[in-house]
Amino acid sequence: MLALFTICRSHAPGIQHDYFQQLAASAKARSRCARQLRTVVLMLLAAIALQSERASSQPLATGKSKFLGSCMQSIRSDFSKYWNQVTPENAGKWGSVEGTRDVYNWTPLDNIYNYAIVNGFAYRHHNFVWGQQQPSWITSLDSANQPAQVRAQVEEWIRLVGERYPKITYIDVVNEPLNAPASYRNALGGNGTTGWDWVITVFQWARKYCPGAQLHINEYNVLQSNVVTDRYMALIDTLKARGLIDGIGIQGHYFEFKGTSYSYPISTLKSNLDRLATRGLPIYITEFDINELDDAVQLQNYQTYFPLFWQHPAVKGITLWGYVESMIWKPYAFLVDYRNAPRPALRWLSNYIAGPSVPILLSPIGTSGIPRNPKLVWRSSASATLYSVQVSVDSTFTTTLVDVSLSDTVLQLSPLRPNTTHYWRVNATNQYGTSDYSLGLSFVAGSTVVSVEEVRQIPGEFTLRQNYPNPFNPTTNLEFHVSSSEFVSLNVLDVLGREVETLVREQRQPGTYTVRWSASGLPSGVYFYRLQAGSFVETKKMILAK
Repeated sequence: MLALFTICRSHAPGIQHDYFQQLAASAKARSRCARQLRTVVLMLLAAIALQSERASSQPLATGKSKFLGSCMQSIRSDFSKYWNQVTPENAGKWGSVEGTRDVYNWTPLDNIYNYAIVNGFAYRHHNFVWGQQQPSWITSLDSANQPAQVRAQVEEWIRLVGERYPKITYIDVVNEPLNAPASYRNALGGNGTTGWDWVITVFQWARKYCPGAQLHINEYNVLQSNVVTDRYMALIDTLKARGLIDGIGIQGHYFEFKGTSYSYPISTLKSNLDRLATRGLPIYITEFDINELDDAVQLQNYQTYFPLFWQHPAVKGITLWGYVESMIWKPYAFLVDYRNAPRPALRWLSNYIAGPSVPILLSPIGTSGIPRNPKLVWRSSASATLYSVQVSVDSTFTTTLVDVSLSDTVLQLSPLRPNTTHYWRVNATNQYGTSDYSLGLSFVAGSTVVSVEEVRQIPGEFTLRQNYPNPFNPTTNLEFHVSSSEFVSLNVLDVLGREVETLVREQRQPGTYTVRWSASGLPSGVYFYRLQAGSFVETKKMILAK
């Protein structure tokens, strides 16, 4: 109020004119004061709205066990609305920092690094050595047959980065060693006796000068080829044997999986991802994008490829290679357009990452009085449509005795190993994603088997559940509930609404039913399934990803 009074007083006239002049001046002053008041009020409301937006806005992966980040060209106010990990797109490359020998431009990289640290985001340095975007003078040294100087300059570059940025989380130590090796690699040891001596040298320097960072290799065009995956694993094994590597980077660009004339099977991608996971190192998808101008096509491919990585237990984080229109290396891979409006894929991604909450386990727990065939009980998760339950005799769940999915929150087990400690955990799934597994509980199964009376509960209403798994290849389960005797039909439709297959067409009594559908012989894509029972009609979407 004092500020408003000051504004008004500063525009008030002196009382030194005749009556009419005073009146006119007073009216003018009131008008000006009113305008100033409106301006201040609007500014105040805008500030409150902005503060509210900032308070309610948080990265999509907040509270998750994995990060979801993006590369950054320059700092944008909406970055922290979506992402919680930062990678400099170009600012961290050697050629960007030291384009002229001994002349350094750290400012763009400083800004990005400081942004990550201030916001508590993981910072991934990209990169130390790469066959592209290197300073021209380093290749000139190499061409002039100056290997000692080349080695000294590469080591100095790594040392300077380590000294200037001590809180680096991850480093792409060598980028694309298979597809774009450094031209000066012979000066660093060449192939040597291991086949990768030059890579080993760079990692040794990174370990020396960046002791607090996790050291990663990074490569593209890996998963679609068994041969390339084999070669990549051989390099990883070489570094792992020397204690030099802490994580595996897979770029995950759209063109690696799908193009106008090719599409690699999801099964191949997953198989090679599983093979890389056997190295026992965390995997990071470092440069993910879906370059599609059509919103529907981009959305469909996000729904196909993103869950492949996000749901894999070995993948600990995903970084998008940009997200803003005209500020991204592939012109149609953006998720936020020039109006700052999100595309459908981003809206889906927000819901998918949110997913259902982690279930809370209730019983059993303990060392005595537990039958060999206990009943597992957990608390329902909001919006969950399916639960996956695992039981194991080891706390890491490396092998499982039970691995099932169901829509209920109670699971009656068959007799387990007597007088043995068992561990169990549960996760939740809905149409947008799958939660992390709960913390495992343990119990000691005794030697007593109790009788179990099966109780069928009649559903209170007609319900069509989300299929599981989803995406699927080539089979999935369709569950529905019937609350009263009714003629029921369950049909599968394509995106044009044409009937693909009729799964159920008959009178059904009250109960819960599950139909297993095989889509072998059908192309990948979006399909729909529709349940009709009397006046009840419901349709849901499912994704076939081959």
